[in-house]
This record gives sequence, structure tokens and C-alpha cells, in this order.
Amino acid sequence: MELLGKFDDRHSVTVAGQTHETKQPVSRPKVLMLGGFGRSGSTLLERCLAQCEGFSGLGEVIHLWERGLHDNELCGCSSKFADCPMWTAIGAEAYGGWDKVDTKVAISDRLGVVRNRFIPELTGQFALAPRRDARERLIERLDRLYSAAKQVTGADILVDSSKHPAYAYFLRSLNIDLRCVLVVRDPRGVAYSWSKVIKRPETGDRMQDMPRYSVLESMVNWTSYSLLFHALALFKVPVMTVHYEDFMRAPHTTLEKIARFAGAKSSELLPELADGQIDLQVHHTVAGNPMRFKVGEVKLKLDETWKSKMPRTDRAIASVLSFPMRVAYKAARIVGR
Repeated sequence: MELLGKFDDRHSVTVAGQTHETKQPVSRPKVLMLGGFGRSGSTLLERCLAQCEGFSGLGEVIHLWERGLHDNELCGCSSKFADCPMWTAIGAEAYGGWDKVDTKVAISDRLGVVRNRFIPELTGQFALAPRRDARERLIERLDRLYSAAKQVTGADILVDSSKHPAYAYFLRSLNIDLRCVLVVRDPRGVAYSWSKVIKRPETGDRMQDMPRYSVLESMVNWTSYSLLFHALALFKVPVMTVHYEDFMRAPHTTLEKIARFAGAKSSELLPELADGQIDLQVHHTVAGNPMRFKVGEVKLKLDETWKSKMPRTDRAIASVLSFPMRVAYKAARIVGR
């Protein structure tokens, strides 16, 4: 897999004295957003999709302004964001260079507009006065970003694993072809994962931990994220539900279904999966789970550690609070067979 994706000779971007050949856009960028509460396998799914021909994984773009542009954290290629050749080329194509972007304004706009509590506002094509200017700036900034990513990578489909419902609702305002995949995992496994201490290697010497949530917080987020993504279909955004457990048990079939849903030109462009293993290449993901740095052979194996390690009280709370949604998902999977 090439470091910067594929290029042709119709356009070029000059970065630090070097010319990068890019691809002129012929249509709106296709953006496949992975949604749902974290620790559901979305980072691994994105990386597998990124190895499908015609796909490119961008990571959690929602955090680009804070973690990439401001904090200069590590890209998935293990280079600092400012040193990553792909993101440098995207910044040059989109804005004439990242130095042309007012980082504080970009962060303020994102934090001031993309909030779950503003979803009622985001379902329409309007913004209340306090957020109108920020919304317009963010729309323009992201339109440029996705268009530049399409040109620089040459990908037909950009995979954005931002996961946040409000971000998905906001993306409806952009000039992109948006489709969403809701990634769902057994909520007890999700709650157990969020209770663990996990380092963020991308923070370098600071070695920050990823946030932790109580089982109650995890269940509230898991349920609300799922419901909000299902509701997104009411606003003419195609939404597909993928279960982590199904992905682990039948990775090739799952990837094939997602590729068709995303509008891939051919389902024959999937990565090689020998004996349930995939050889993960270097990907330029701007943010995400620490496993985005893993390169080499990875066994796609169902992680059900929670069944033996999760405290009984936490498991009972998670089971009770998630019962209605688990029953609904089980029924939907049976009907869908």
C-alpha cells in the first residue's frame, strides 16, 4: 500500500519544495462515517476498510483541529501531524498550508457547533444567531478538507471514524455524499473496556490516558449514540448497522456488505483475509484508538474478555440498562437473516 495513496498527472500540490501529484475532483467526495459509542471496534474496522482499493481512512476528523493542528499529536503513520506527508499535502491543497488556518478559531467553531445538545438545530439548514457564523466557517473549512483529502489520496471513498452523532448531523450540511455505518458492540463489553486504563501513545512524553467512564455513563452514551444514529436515517442519510461480533466472525462478508453500501465500484477490491488474519499497513489516521499504530499481521478475533473479567455488579447494571436495545438488535438480526 502506497504511503500517500494513488495519484495521477492532472493536478499537483507543492509542499516544502516537493511536488505531489493529485487527482482533480470529478464529483462530491464520498464520506463513509463510522458512528457509535467508542470501544466498539470502529478503529479496526476503519483500518480494514482503508485497505480496500479505492478507500482511504482519515481517522477521527472531528478531533483534527485539537489533536492534530494544535497539539501536533502523532498521525497513524507515527509521524507528528505537522510532519506527516499526507496531512501536509491535504493542508496545502485545502488552505494553502495549515499555517493559514486560525487554530483557535477552528477549535472554537467545532466545540461551539458540534454538540449533541445542538442536534435539533443541526437537523435543519439554519443556525441560531450565536452559532451562525461559526457554523458557516466550519462548513467551508470541512468542505475544503474533504475535497482536498479526495484529491491528495485519490480515493473514491473517505472513511471518517469520528463516531459522534452531532458530527454526523452536521456533515449533512456539507457538499459531500454522506453515508453512515453504526458500529454496535455488546454494551457490556463496551462498558468494561471504558473502565480500563489505556494510554494514548500519540501524546508522546505527556503520556495521557484515554478517558474512563462509569458503567452508567457508558450505558447512557451507548444507548443515546445508537438511537441518534438510527434517527439520522429520518433525515435522508443512508445508515447501515454493523455488529462488532458479526465483523469478527465473518470479516470478509461484513467488509463486502459495507463496500457495497458505501458505493464501491467493485466488491473484489477487498483486502486479503487469510485464516481471519489481515496484514495491517501504515495508515494516516489523525486520531483514534491506540491500535491505529499497529502494523503487521493481526488476527481478527472476538474479544469477550468482559465475560470473565467484568465485576458482577457492573455487568448486572449494564445488562439491565441495555436490555431493551439488546432485545431490539437481536430481533433485527434474526429478521435480517
